[in-house]
This record gives sequence, C-alpha cells and structure tokens, in this order.
Amino acid sequence: MEGITSGDYPVQLGIAYLFLVGYLIRTLFVSVGLPAAVGVIFSGFAFSQFFQSDVLGARDILQELAFFLVLLTAGLEIRLRDLRPYFFLMAFFPATCEIVAIAIYAHMSLDFNRIESMVLAVVLVSIGDGLVIPKMKEFGLVFKGHPMPRLMFCWAPLEASFVLTLFGVLVGLAEPANAPAIDLRLVVSANILRIVATVAAGALMGGTSGWLVPRRTQLTFNGQQIFTGASVESFLLVLAVALIAFGLGDAENGKDLIPIGFSFGSLFQKELLVIVTGTCFAAVANDKILHEVEGVLGGVWVFGQLVLFSMLGSRTSLSIFPKIVHVLPIMAVGLTARFVGIVISVWTTLQLNLSGHPFQRAMFIQDVLFCFLSTIPRATIQGALGSVPVAQGFFQHSQHRHRVEDFIFTAARLYIFCTSICGMLLLNHFGAKICTATAERPPWGSSNNDEQAEPLDSTPEPLQSRSKEVIAAIATLAKEYDVDPQTVTDIVGQAMVALEHNPSNSESDIEGDNAIEVPRSHSVNRSLALAQFECTGTLLNELRQQNKEAVDGRPRTPSSVNGRSRVSSDVSRKSRTNSFGWL
Repeated sequence: MEGITSGDYPVQLGIAYLFLVGYLIRTLFVSVGLPAAVGVIFSGFAFSQFFQSDVLGARDILQELAFFLVLLTAGLEIRLRDLRPYFFLMAFFPATCEIVAIAIYAHMSLDFNRIESMVLAVVLVSIGDGLVIPKMKEFGLVFKGHPMPRLMFCWAPLEASFVLTLFGVLVGLAEPANAPAIDLRLVVSANILRIVATVAAGALMGGTSGWLVPRRTQLTFNGQQIFTGASVESFLLVLAVALIAFGLGDAENGKDLIPIGFSFGSLFQKELLVIVTGTCFAAVANDKILHEVEGVLGGVWVFGQLVLFSMLGSRTSLSIFPKIVHVLPIMAVGLTARFVGIVISVWTTLQLNLSGHPFQRAMFIQDVLFCFLSTIPRATIQGALGSVPVAQGFFQHSQHRHRVEDFIFTAARLYIFCTSICGMLLLNHFGAKICTATAERPPWGSSNNDEQAEPLDSTPEPLQSRSKEVIAAIATLAKEYDVDPQTVTDIVGQAMVALEHNPSNSESDIEGDNAIEVPRSHSVNRSLALAQFECTGTLLNELRQQNKEAVDGRPRTPSSVNGRSRVSSDVSRKSRTNSFGWL
C-alpha cells in the first residue's frame, strides 16, 4: 500500500487507469444524464491520491498535448466566413467586463496593486474551451441547425486567444524573475507584432498544407504513387503541421525557440497559431479531405479528452478548499459582470443589426442565458496560466509577492473545480432546455439581415420568401410525418433546385433514379465523430444507422420520408433523454 501511495508501480498501470477507469466513469455519468467531463475530472482527482510517478512527471506535457487537440479541433471547425464583427464583440466585451470587475475587487478588497489585480483577473476569466467546445459539438449534433451552439463554438477559441494575448502583455509588466526591464511601449508593440506574425505564419502553414495534402496522391516515383491517400495519412500530415505550429511558439528551459528579440517572449503565440493553421487548412482543403481529417480526429479526441480532464482533476487538492471563502466573492463579482457584458453585447448586436448575427429579439432572454451558461465552465486556460506567476517568480518588487502568487495559483485551481463541475452541470441541463425552447428559428448560415450571405454548408439554401400558406403547409407536413419543420424545408428546397435544373423531371423521376439525397450526411458523420465522447451507445447506433441510410441514398418517397423522419425524431428524443436526463 505504501508503494502505491508513493507512485512506485509500472507506468503501464497508470496509463491503463487513465483510459479504462476514466472511460468507465465517463460511461456511467453519461448513462445517468451527467456530463462525461465531470466524471473524468473525478477519476483524475482520485488518481491524484496514488499518482504513478512517471505520469506525474509528464502531467504538464500530457495536459498541454490534450489542450493542443482542443485548439486543432476548434481551428478545423471555424470558417473564415463565420468571423463577422459581432463575433469579436461577443468574444471580447463580456470578458473585458469580467476582467475589469475582478481587478477592481482584488485592488479594493484584497489589497493587490494594479498589475497583481490584472494578472489575477486575466488568469481566471477565460472560457474553458476544452470543456465548452466538446459540449457545443454535442449540442450541434442533437439540435441540428441551431445557431447558438455554433456561436459558442467559435466564440470560445477567440476569447481564449484574446485572454492569452492580454496575459502576454502582463507578463512583461509583472516583473518576472530574470526578465530584463521592459518599456510599456515596447511590450505593447511586441504583442501587436506577435499577433500579426502569428496570423501570417498560421495562414501560410494552414493554406499551404490545405493545398498540398489533397494533391499528395499525384506525386509519383518511377510510375508508382508514393502516398496512399488514406484518411489516416491525411490526418497524420495535418497533425504534424499543427504540432510544428504549436512548437514554434513554445519555449524550452525558459528559452523561446523563436524569440521576438526586442521584448519578452516568443515571436508567435502558439495557441493562436494552431487555431489559425487549422482554420486556413479548412478554408483551402476540399470537403473530402476535411471530412477525412475530422473523422480520424474524432477518434483521437476521445483519448485527448480522457487525458485532458483527468489531468485537470488531478490538480485539485483538498488542502485548498478552506480558501474557497475568499474565492467565491471573486467568482460572484466576475460572473455578474460577465452577465451584464453579455446582455449589453447581445442588445448592441440587435440594435445595430450587425451582419450575420443569429440572435432573435423574441428570444433575447434565452439567447443571453445560453451564452452566459456557456461561459461559466473554466478549466484549460486556468490550468495553463494559474501556476505561471509562481513558476516565473512574478512581482519581484512587491513586498507580499509570495502571498499574491500563491493566491492566484489557489484561485485558479478552485475556479477549475467549482466552474468545471457546476458549470457543466448547469450547461448540460439548462443549455439543452434553452436549445429545445428556441429551436424554431432560422438555422446557422441563414443571415437575419444579409440575404446574400454565403451558406455555411453544402445543402440548398432554404426558401427565402415564405408566405403564411407555405409555412402552414410545411407545419402540416412536419406534423403528419413526425419530422422537424426544417427537414421538410430542406427537402422541398432540394426538390425545387432539382426541378429548376431539369423541369421535365416528374414526381416518378424524383422518386426513382433522381432521388433527393438526405442533406448534411457528411455533417452528421463529422459531428458524430467529434461529439461521441458525450453520447450513449444507443444514440450513437441510431445516428450511425441514420447516416448510413443517408449515404446509401434511399429514395425519398413519402413512405421513406415517414420512416426516416421517425428515426430522426426518435434519435432527437432519445438523445435528449440519454444525454441530458431531463425528459
């Protein structure tokens, strides 16, 4: 027993615990309608009581690599056409409100100076994109076409990049040990240069790989094709390019690989560099390659989530909980300011009618609440930044620097414990209810104020002019065949497109060889791969069957529509029951 406590046992057993016990607890939590991430966090906390020594030594690296997969997933899912002005307003303004509120509270109540207060605020403020992004993928799978999960999916990495940039500015002002004296103007200039260089390098790496990877099979030697063209091969190449991007912005033994030169830190911000690389790859590569890469990534991501959440749970110690009385007021002040910031941002977006926004005036409260609930879970950024002030010896000229450093580290860990568990439970339960209550709205990609906006998927654009009679007819068909009204709209839209291209097609033609394919078959497959961690076996099996029928191209006769719609409806109902546990 003493050997186990000290961690002196084979590393294979430690890894087996992470994967086997973590996955079994994940399965138990999903089966009873609780978030899978919370279960794995608990398994990681239990593991910390008998941590295998080699795994403990590699904990930071394992967590960083798992976080890298989060960044790559986000980058591949973000589309350049998604990045409208309202996105930046939503990602930056509420976070800024929370930063200011926490900094003021720390300065007035905790007797921190301005820089100490700002460092505390920036460490605590960011959305836990490692938690929120997978959950938004699950919501996007269950509530197809709903714009709010897609909004938060793109919002989370943008806010994380914003916070990391602010932290980079503060590092130069926090007087870390062994750092040269830095002028404020140089710090600001260096961070502007860092952002520009990061975006440019990411665009170059992502765009180049997006052009080369689909064409790799054209390379031959002595008449023989060199590359196999397999899906795993595509993923391997993209993963390698993204790892290069991640490494270019990293440091080893305190030395940056590519220093900025005239200021503190690296020329590249590694987190943003991976996101930009993935986004530009997705913008240039064809759909086939992108689907292949995301399909393989979905399987790897299961392992990544087990590692990420286990490592986050293992950082929690019972000794920090007495200090929670000092952290809860900070949490209350920060979240209140965050809520106010979201209200102002959504209201401003509606008042200015910013291009492409998904908000509805009739659903203002629900949209605000969904955005707020999605920003409560915190984990990855807090885990990455919480220990930096202690490790780098911040606030060298402060008389109580050790107290401040320890408080920031403790607050970050308490934030992870409280917000990751409570936040995910709230988002899992109420987020699903909000999505259900606001399902009758324009899908993602159908702009509220920009009729010329390019659709975000390859399905035909829904009919833009809907009279009351058409809406009533669609509602009647949806009720008759027990199918979502949007599905009926998609089918009618495809039929009209087919007839427009070939007016001679009769009803029998459409039912025969020219049968309309089920929309979004690729999207179902991609979402299924990336969201499987939070799904039960029943839901996955039904979705696989649904996707198989779509790919097989079954005739879209009224009877097949009826059968197909019932599967879809059953999947929707069962997914909400099994995944969320509130029906």
